Amino acid sequence: MKMGKLMDVGTMENYYEQIVVKKMAQSKKIMIVIGFIMLVLVIVVSIAFSAAIPPLTVVAVAAFIGCGYLIYHIISNLKVEYEYTFVGGEMRVERIKRQIKRKKVCAFDVKAVDDLGKYNNPETGERNVDIKKHELVLRAESDDMNPDTYYVVIHDKIRHKPAVLIFNPDKTTLEKIRPFLSIALKKKFLNIQNDEKKAQSKTETKKEA
Repeated sequence: MKMGKLMDVGTMENYYEQIVVKKMAQSKKIMIVIGFIMLVLVIVVSIAFSAAIPPLTVVAVAAFIGCGYLIYHIISNLKVEYEYTFVGGEMRVERIKRQIKRKKVCAFDVKAVDDLGKYNNPETGERNVDIKKHELVLRAESDDMNPDTYYVVIHDKIRHKPAVLIFNPDKTTLEKIRPFLSIALKKKFLNIQNDEKKAQSKTETKKEA
């Protein structure tokens, strides 16, 4: 399964940024299709009424412009990106809409992370973490069904609450945060990497066979 578009925008020893584009849900795609159908219907009805009753032409044009703007507003707000910024042991996550509107999702010290792991179990497909047990669930992933989706239990500096963050760190992001993890989490992280290598090796062996 392919991950949502990722783009690396900067790398330094103690600084790194990663952009993750949110994959559009099927329900949102349906909303767009319905919106376009409504717009076409408005155009057809507007032409019919304005031809039959000329004074309604102004109303028809206004309705057409209004529907067009509404559809544009819906589509533009569906474009969501997440920016992960690693700065000297701190991770900041922001949600970006229409590439202009920013909202802080969370900020946390990597040293204070309580747990980290793959969000989905690759063998069973089940979740590796019960998010219902967490009071605050923060989502900043391209697609939660992606095999490269991770969860991390943090202490959010913005809300000053413990939380679980669901996100899609790339290899560089993971390498940046690894040195700041506790010894136990470093071992867990190493086990995750080893399991990935074994799984990849099995897949390659099956393809060759």
